Amino acid sequence: MAKRARSPVVAGLASLARSRSDSALREPPNVTNVQTLLRRAELDAEKISAAIRLVVFLSLALAIFATVGVRGAIMGTALYGLVTAIGLFLAWRRIFHPAIPYFFVTFDIILVVAQVLMLAHAMGMQPEFIFQLPATGLVFVFLIHASMRFRPLLVAYAATLFVVLFELHPFLPVPDRPHPMPAMAMGGMAGLLNYQALPLTLIALAAFILFVSVRRTRGLLLASINHADRTARLSRYFSPNLAERLADDISDQLLAGRRQPAAVLFVDIRGFTALGEAMAPDALSAFLSEYRHRLAQPVFSHEGTVDKFMGDAIMAVFGSPIQRADDAARALRCAIEILEAARRWSLERQQAGRPPVAIGIGAHFGEVFAGDVGCEHLLEYTVIGDTVNVAQRLERLTREVDSPLVVSAALLQAAGEVDNTKWRRLPRQQLKGHRQPVEALCLA
Repeated sequence: MAKRARSPVVAGLASLARSRSDSALREPPNVTNVQTLLRRAELDAEKISAAIRLVVFLSLALAIFATVGVRGAIMGTALYGLVTAIGLFLAWRRIFHPAIPYFFVTFDIILVVAQVLMLAHAMGMQPEFIFQLPATGLVFVFLIHASMRFRPLLVAYAATLFVVLFELHPFLPVPDRPHPMPAMAMGGMAGLLNYQALPLTLIALAAFILFVSVRRTRGLLLASINHADRTARLSRYFSPNLAERLADDISDQLLAGRRQPAAVLFVDIRGFTALGEAMAPDALSAFLSEYRHRLAQPVFSHEGTVDKFMGDAIMAVFGSPIQRADDAARALRCAIEILEAARRWSLERQQAGRPPVAIGIGAHFGEVFAGDVGCEHLLEYTVIGDTVNVAQRLERLTREVDSPLVVSAALLQAAGEVDNTKWRRLPRQQLKGHRQPVEALCLA
């Protein structure tokens, strides 16, 4: 019964390869998966951004051509339409590079600043009053547009570029016939409300709010991806509630290696070799899948851990990675429930005209080492020690004593089991690989 290697995270969710050899249970979530999902989110954001750019272009074009437009504005809108077409093409072909959003933002900001400055000069407006033009409101549209890319630095870059470009207006030629504007006092509140100071302040505040919002959104996105990735891997071996708790435990203290008491169950199919020889490979795969699904459910319902699948064998642990006072009792109840689940499954198979299934379970309670075992490139979180060996030997003993369940006296004592009528005491067993005889009992 050779142990199968762990499948990748995404493929493993639908795979039959349910080996406990997980190479990264204590490591951060798979970086490749996180980057792939983040890239997918960025591609989707670019598609939405391209669609919004198209809406902006059509709106501007409609507004300009519905009025007596300035030739420069019409040319600028046409140029914006060309870049919009480029954006749609890149999004449709799912072509993405981190520099692409910066290119579009740079183009947008340069275009709107150039158009506003040209318009102000054509109208004879003094540079310090150009913020009176409604067209300057486009900068907020482009800032919000930039915030859709999950990149907070992109928002900061857009705002900085806009302010820097507008500060270049002193280098522009002064109109021959300046448009008359009312003089304003520069002290107190009037200075704060100056046409030049207030818009720049508003732009800076808007950029700051968007920066914080986008940074928080990106952080939540990464945290969500990490949590989902980690929970998906852990849920293959732990009950859903336990998987959620382990995924939330960022410090990974629950998975740290340590010596501790635990209850160990070994479940095996009797006569599996002969049963497997009579099945085609695809039928055998389906059989094992159903077997593991049916018999692992009681482990999860009693908040145990499926430590590993080894062919037709299932190793379950109670007390790792989370210890509870009733670990032994839950393991005992789980073993009884597994027997009942196997009995129902066998009956269903017989009614369908297929061979019945019989299983054997061995269970023991004692000290184990729980933690990572393996090499640098292949780690397995598991429990090892004499307790595991005894549980496996007791499972093999079920064939000799003709009972589906053999447990150690240590497990019954730890579980507080006092109903002696349910159990038949066996002679002290000298198990292979165990120096001291073991007191064992089987179902009466």
